[in-house]
Amino acid sequence: MESNNSGGDVDGALRDADHIFRHRYEMPAVNHCSIETHVSIAEYDADGKLTVWTPTQDAFGQRINLQRIFELPMSKIRVISPVMGGGFGGKIDLVTEPVTALLAIKTGRPVKMVYNRTEEFCCTRTRHAAKVDLAMGVKKDGTITAADETMILNAGAHTSATMSVCWAAGGKFYKLLKTRNMRCRGIPVYTNTPVASAMRGFGSPQQFFPVSSMMNEIAQSLRLDPSDVFLKNLADPFEAACNDGESFGNFRLKDCVVRGRELIDWYEAKKQIEASRKEQGRYRIGVGMACGSHGTSMFPFMPDITGITIKMNEDGTIVFTTGTSDMGNGSVTTQCMLISEVLGIPLDHIAYIKTDTDAAMSDLGAYASRGTYTSGHAAVKTAQIMRDKIAVLAAELLDTTTDNLDFHDDAVWCVDIHRKFVSMKEIAVHAREKHQEDLSCSYMLHSEAGPMSSGAHFAKVQVDTVTGEIKVLEYAAVHDVGRVVNPMGITGQLEGGISMGLGYALCEEMKLDSTGRNQTSSFKKYHILNVKEMPKISVDFLDSEEETGPYGTKSIGECAVVPVAPAIANAVSNAVGRQFYKLPIRPEDVLEALAK
Repeated sequence: MESNNSGGDVDGALRDADHIFRHRYEMPAVNHCSIETHVSIAEYDADGKLTVWTPTQDAFGQRINLQRIFELPMSKIRVISPVMGGGFGGKIDLVTEPVTALLAIKTGRPVKMVYNRTEEFCCTRTRHAAKVDLAMGVKKDGTITAADETMILNAGAHTSATMSVCWAAGGKFYKLLKTRNMRCRGIPVYTNTPVASAMRGFGSPQQFFPVSSMMNEIAQSLRLDPSDVFLKNLADPFEAACNDGESFGNFRLKDCVVRGRELIDWYEAKKQIEASRKEQGRYRIGVGMACGSHGTSMFPFMPDITGITIKMNEDGTIVFTTGTSDMGNGSVTTQCMLISEVLGIPLDHIAYIKTDTDAAMSDLGAYASRGTYTSGHAAVKTAQIMRDKIAVLAAELLDTTTDNLDFHDDAVWCVDIHRKFVSMKEIAVHAREKHQEDLSCSYMLHSEAGPMSSGAHFAKVQVDTVTGEIKVLEYAAVHDVGRVVNPMGITGQLEGGISMGLGYALCEEMKLDSTGRNQTSSFKKYHILNVKEMPKISVDFLDSEEETGPYGTKSIGECAVVPVAPAIANAVSNAVGRQFYKLPIRPEDVLEALAK
């Protein structure tokens, strides 16, 4: 089954172009490398209730699949996701859960299953290996008039999320450039190799490595500045995709490019490239850039829902229940912050119950970069309902109207009377004693928009012409995430994405023998970057606003990793003077390019 999509007259635009660039790009399968391996515990009690504890990104989806497998009523299946040691897409599918559940049902005893690292590499999921044939038609001034792509994705031995990744990668092909003539064909294939599924970016890394690499080559071939070629061809805010007319939202990627050039000192770095070439010494300097984009929810492709329940305790503190699966990325922390902002209650007075299918309302899952945009929005909407309930009681106590109130410092204040206020504890007691009421509310939010998040990344590298070693000297990234609501969290997300992308560019690969058997069984054979190999990193975020997001924010999680590999590849290519079309770029690849 293939995925096909197009917009405009691709063949005509290619025919009329001044230049046509065509190349095949190859990317390997890589592993998620979460700190915590796959693990689950299952218990089947005397009442016939199956409870599964598993660090999962999709507790409600796993309950649905367990129900299909074991044909139990959903009231007899409970999935609880405790603290999770990383996911990155690898903990969406059922892996250990059906095994522990079956054994618990058969034995009547609790069963625990933990994968070791070798089993993690061989028996879980990978990012799809991909081969991409890309053609672009270009005018003499660097304007891209057409883009035509065929993407082949290696599903491995089972389908898993391959069709969805194929479709998503194809859709994002139309969410970067302003050209109106684009065509994308996706071809998933079965092979006798480890199963591929969702991984951070969900097809975007495989999509934008070819696109950004070709744009760099266009710039070098036409003797143009790569950043100018990007600025000439990137989409503008509120542009609509040429294939389906879907809006990009407040898409500010061009502003990211401008700011990123400043962070990396782009023009000075380019001078260093020329100087290193003229010196003809052992080391060469290269600078490169790349851009990428990613969506912020599953809208409009499926109901993108999150339910939140908020309850006030007798002392005015808050407990809220959420179905969100936090992978360590701070999604639930952000929900706490947003509830605190709406209600004026300090963070240390807010507790939560998370990801329990018996206790929480439904949540679509921790994927599609929807943690802040959708689940955070649900937290805001629910908190606003609670605020309205609190306001009615506060107005009674303060003998005023609800429109004359302000919420801050764990109290509700009269706007027009200095220092007249009532505490949250007093309000909770009033609700209980006067109205015999527990203050609580629930709300189910569904997204009504799907704006694009985007980022521009810049890299400066040093290439050793004797050994082929690549050293990343500096790295800069600027993202359009709307308004930043959790600065520390979002900075950590971006820096983590950069680390993951550097590995994709330079060293990570699931190696297979001639029969398709996995040869990668440990971190000794699969190298991920360590702290000594990390470059100096500078990050920044635009002061922008997405009107459809909670407090004007949108996503960062997946987009953080998308432009990294092409930024590194372009920097190395510009140092060596020859474009690279395959990842990862190893020292032997550099030496081969220099020899040619």
